[in-house]
Amino acid sequence: MKQSRNPKRLPIEDYQGERTVCFHAVTSQRAKLFTSAEVVNPQVEYLAAACRAHDCVVPVYCFMPDHLHVMFMGLNERSNSLAAMNEFKLKSGKWMSRKKLAGWQGSYFDHIIRYGDDWRRHATYLAMNPVRAGLVENYFDYPFLGSIGCDLQDVVLRVD
Repeated sequence: MKQSRNPKRLPIEDYQGERTVCFHAVTSQRAKLFTSAEVVNPQVEYLAAACRAHDCVVPVYCFMPDHLHVMFMGLNERSNSLAAMNEFKLKSGKWMSRKKLAGWQGSYFDHIIRYGDDWRRHATYLAMNPVRAGLVENYFDYPFLGSIGCDLQDVVLRVD
């Protein structure tokens, strides 16, 4: 069975409130855009702005050369992780277009962390992407891994 290139979204209320959602977005034609701070740093600023606008934090983000893994966590009943991701992708895409860069593929995938799931395990899995890809031996050495509104070491190392 062929996987859809435009995944169906859940009802909007599934992305609202104190929810945690992991998103995976890929660059157009898998262009290796995220290999320098000059490109990644503005993207982190767009993520931070989207978090502020939609009452979210990002426990972990990881800009791989041709894709992004990001986890949004809602802080209150007004939070909207889907709106945060859409705003980030729109503003980021406009920036890339102005810079004559490839931009994003049209859609992206998401995974809602359900109540009772271990979101810290998911965050650690995202943080390990550069290690699994052979880019670094220790994920804390990867320059395009971080968090917004959280302490990354606390997110991936703390044992509850």
